[in-house]
Amino acid sequence: MAVVNYTETHGHFPPAYQVGPDGRPWHSWRVLILPFIEGHELFKRYRFDEPWDGPNNSRLANQMPKTLAYSGAGQTTTTNYLAVVGKETMWPGPTGRNRSDIKDALNETILIVENNGLGVHWMEPRDLVFDTMSFGFDDPNGVSSWYKYPAVVTTDDAVVRLSKEMAPEALRAALTVAGGEQLSAGGHGWTVIADGRDRPRK
Repeated sequence: MAVVNYTETHGHFPPAYQVGPDGRPWHSWRVLILPFIEGHELFKRYRFDEPWDGPNNSRLANQMPKTLAYSGAGQTTTTNYLAVVGKETMWPGPTGRNRSDIKDALNETILIVENNGLGVHWMEPRDLVFDTMSFGFDDPNGVSSWYKYPAVVTTDDAVVRLSKEMAPEALRAALTVAGGEQLSAGGHGWTVIADGRDRPRK
């Protein structure tokens, strides 16, 4: 919902990251959506004139909003929600996508994935990379979870539980915005669930 609200406010989806004057990624999309996850005050204290791990921003490291980690996991700095960055995905890089870029069905296009194992700091402008990530089931370098079945959020803001039977090719297809794949016809191996936390843990 936060990404949807950001999109409605700014007219485009958030970029995967913002770059600094040195040309490197400085700020994550997770920081950009803070005002939309009840993080207004934290967003005000974050400084965009220094990188995410600069002297001021480092003081905010342990103030991660609870919505950026698994419920009940007790994590204070490591996020479990990542983008998948790539020119064909919802997150092409430092430029946010327009809705008109999405040619595939919104309910079959992945926006955010769960991850358990990559160890990404919630402010760090680091996510999964489409060209190098794993498309296997529950791999730490891909879609993975501390729940029995990992889940993703689709571009229409639905939470979808993945199946162990989901083929790597189907996951790859669901991560692209304009591949033209007909996932529904092929049985893509996922189930829409009302609450992503309502799943058995491992």
